[in-house]
Amino acid sequence: PVSSDPQVVPDFAPAWATAYQKAKALISDYTIEEKVNITTGVGWANGLCVGNIPPNKNFPGLCLEDSPLAVRFADYATAFPAGIQVASTWNRPLMRARGLALGQEFKGKGVNIALGPMMNMGRVAQGGRNWEGFGADPFLTGESAYETILGLQNSGVQATAKHFI
Repeated sequence: PVSSDPQVVPDFAPAWATAYQKAKALISDYTIEEKVNITTGVGWANGLCVGNIPPNKNFPGLCLEDSPLAVRFADYATAFPAGIQVASTWNRPLMRARGLALGQEFKGKGVNIALGPMMNMGRVAQGGRNWEGFGADPFLTGESAYETILGLQNSGVQATAKHFI
């Protein structure tokens, strides 16, 4: 069940309903080509960010940027502790605070969508990107990602849980 305490489990249903209606209204007069363009962007690094969706009609465009530790390709960015280090604390408020601070930097650099956190299960020691994620324990990874996402999104940046494949 959803808790009335936003620090536990926020109720996202009203926000999703509002966002869906806004999106539906925004694209109501778009052609199929415009709908495709707004969902696919203009390719890797063909703009200021690693992912770019250009403005179209009343849509301001989107900047998608990644990095598990800081805003990628940015000057004067803070390098935050790696996901595996944060998870090792088992400290939920710290995980959320890190997500919030990351999100504030993304927002400050003009990023709309943070391409993270990384949620791969770090089960193979030779995995070169294990440090990005939260370790091999599925519960710890899920809870760490949850807290990180809430922190990121509380700063006004959309989080993107990755990698599914």
